[in-house]
Amino acid sequence: MKKHILITAAMSALLGGAAMIASAQTAPTTPAQTTAQIPAFTHPQSLQQDLARLDLALNNTGTLTGDFVQYNQNGSQASGTIALQRPGKIRFEYAPPANLLIVSDGSFITQQNTKLGTSDRIPLGATPLGAFLKTDMNLARDTKVLALQKFQDRTAVTIADKDGKQAGQMTLVFNEPNLALKEWVVVDEFGQTTRVVLSNLRYNEDLNPRLFIVRNSRVGSGGRRR
Repeated sequence: MKKHILITAAMSALLGGAAMIASAQTAPTTPAQTTAQIPAFTHPQSLQQDLARLDLALNNTGTLTGDFVQYNQNGSQASGTIALQRPGKIRFEYAPPANLLIVSDGSFITQQNTKLGTSDRIPLGATPLGAFLKTDMNLARDTKVLALQKFQDRTAVTIADKDGKQAGQMTLVFNEPNLALKEWVVVDEFGQTTRVVLSNLRYNEDLNPRLFIVRNSRVGSGGRRR
């Protein structure tokens, strides 16, 4: 389970609690701080229409590249680049000194320590990314929607595993009115919060297939690579 949490948080790989969009210099905002001040559903009468808008925005993003900054519960932070290609593929390449690479090839998510040459992998379907990276994402069908909060400049949707098999939750934050995904917050089963802010995004460009391949590692016992 700890492997799942680590890979999900780094995406955060992608997605949990209602957070406000902020710059890379801003301190982390926990879901509890935000949701305590406003209702979980600010516009319940238009919930289905609002979810459909978010579904359309996500499904119209065939590829995405850009930069990210990750804020951790302990106050530390890391940065790097992100590349996404539906269905099923994503890459988080961390800048030094992190020495971390996280890649989904469509079937498995591999986390590799690029300095030590060690890797761990888990099935994509065992993480929230499995639903998020589908070509026909449907939030109401594929997730348990815990909150949807609309503001003039942003919309935030908080989701959890529909079947309850995966602990924790994720909040996706979209800019308004173009619904560009700009941030997500993941809360794991222990209540630890990881926040990822995206920037310099480019959409629907051709990507090199090699971005989603992890090389130079062998699978050892227990799914661990060496």
